[in-house]
Amino acid sequence: MASQLPIAAWERAALFILNNGDNLQRMRYAFHFIDGDADSIELALAEYQNADGGFAHGLEADLRTGHSSVICTTVALQIMGELNISSQRPILRDAIKYLDLQYQRDFQFQQDTQYQQGQLKNWPLINENYNDQAHAPWWAFDKNWGCTGAFLANPGAEIIAYYLQYGTSLCNEIVTNLLTRALEHLKHRQENNIEVEMHELICYRRLYDCKFLGENYKQAMLPSLLHQARALVKVELCDWEEYGLTPITLVAQANSDLATYFADSMELNFEYQIRQQSPEGCWTPRWPWGGGFPDVWKRVETEIKVELTLKFLILLSRFGKLASAPHLDQLEP
Repeated sequence: MASQLPIAAWERAALFILNNGDNLQRMRYAFHFIDGDADSIELALAEYQNADGGFAHGLEADLRTGHSSVICTTVALQIMGELNISSQRPILRDAIKYLDLQYQRDFQFQQDTQYQQGQLKNWPLINENYNDQAHAPWWAFDKNWGCTGAFLANPGAEIIAYYLQYGTSLCNEIVTNLLTRALEHLKHRQENNIEVEMHELICYRRLYDCKFLGENYKQAMLPSLLHQARALVKVELCDWEEYGLTPITLVAQANSDLATYFADSMELNFEYQIRQQSPEGCWTPRWPWGGGFPDVWKRVETEIKVELTLKFLILLSRFGKLASAPHLDQLEP
């Protein structure tokens, strides 16, 4: 029989989120599972948005700076995607405008004519002033970051999906060029047997899942996407103890081509992950910060536990793997 999260386990997870989550996380749980409204989430999300339209303030839990960043802004757009928010909402339009401006930012290719034509630009995930607050070691700014003419799939492939869905002030020619670069980059990696990084693959999956991506692009993209997924996704139970890409961390929709491709391991992966629930009701991260900022990490770890738990409940719901909802009056945000 297909695995489901038992009611008692769901109850523990819900209470962990509502007792330990911030306002935004509690509102998102209410929206998905207690008939909450999207406006409450939008108000809570707006607290993370700066005047420039970008997002910050720990929305990406491993990056605590108050300066806007592309990475935090893409996290915000992922949350907006949960709501099917209108493309005309100011919070979304300002986020897109921020990404547009970040794309226009110069790197070190001004001498290159192709760069002047907009063919070598990328989005910087973070900038040089982001080391002012606590952060995970992988978010320490490196001045050489982005100094490449290659397409940076993380975050580029994901941002293209938002442009296709919500629109952009960048001209159609630039968006088409970006989409071509994204697909050429993925195909080049396949042809040369070079693996993309796991977070790049997740960004490509978000692009592939975009309902506004043309069918011709989907067909062109799928072989390379499956090639990389086959190389990167761990399908054996013995490999799931360590941090890495598993079928259910890549696949987001039950009716997707990737769900079909990983059908043999999806069920086992769900069963395994359900068993990983901690006694306190949450799922725990496998990426500690190490020795840096130990006091901050204690707080951040709880935030990440809540986020992992919330996202797993949403994923279980999408795949029909939640039992009947807990009947608890106290499950209110």
